[in-house]
Amino acid sequence: MKRTLTYEDLLAYVEKLEKRIKELEAEVENNETKTEELKTKFLSNISHELRTPMNAILGFSSLLNDQQLPHKKREEYVDHINQSSAKLLNVVEAMIDVSMIQTGQLKIRQEECFVNQFLTDIYHYFNVDRHRNNRNHIALLLNLGSKADDIMIHSDQYRLNQVITSLLSNAFKYTEKGVIEFGYQMEEGEDKITFFVTDSGKGILQEKSKQIFESFEKGDEYEYGKGVDSGVGLGLTLSKGIIELMGGEIWVEDNVFQGSTFKFFIPCKAVREIKSQLNNPFTTNLFIA
Repeated sequence: MKRTLTYEDLLAYVEKLEKRIKELEAEVENNETKTEELKTKFLSNISHELRTPMNAILGFSSLLNDQQLPHKKREEYVDHINQSSAKLLNVVEAMIDVSMIQTGQLKIRQEECFVNQFLTDIYHYFNVDRHRNNRNHIALLLNLGSKADDIMIHSDQYRLNQVITSLLSNAFKYTEKGVIEFGYQMEEGEDKITFFVTDSGKGILQEKSKQIFESFEKGDEYEYGKGVDSGVGLGLTLSKGIIELMGGEIWVEDNVFQGSTFKFFIPCKAVREIKSQLNNPFTTNLFIA
């Protein structure tokens, strides 16, 4: 037999409902406050990141007006201007790409990607940059897995390059000395390929390992994990968005060097082994410089 609701029952129910509504309103207000705080912090970080290279460009450009400036100094200032311009462009491009991901406008292309050659090109770029910036106290290793021949997958090579380059840039930025290794692993019979970037830097607190991929978060605020990003909180957010659009996943874990290891996988159902065309004097699958 159903119990008949009394006036007191209805009153108690209404009171509970009103209480819950107030709790929800408080939660919404709290979330809005947190969102505004994050946006304010984000804009502050963006302003800093844009101002720093802009000040360098303006400052060194002004110094170039000195007609008696030695040729060597002039080359040095031009190099500073070029580096600052590239940094400024990277920040702007990252902002645009993140906004495109958030609005669903970023599209992933499917094209042929020769993995070994693709990673070797990245290796050579960072190796040259390492010597140019006198980072010879850091060993750079490229691990091409167990296959002697190259493999071809269908993926967006440009976006893959964005992710791996961002992870390597972070590794170099926050590794004072030691080893940085990157490459891929592919198990027989699996329909995915796993890329990794590992370093012997400061590492990342385990409890912060998920937050560093969120928008507006700044890596410099984390103890032991100061370097997971360029300082704006966009590099890893962009990487996460790209990998998820590809149907994969990205994460960070500790490694034996007491640094950090970033890994991500993407599906690759169509894989073909290609005779290696790498123009490199090394005969092994591990490039060391």
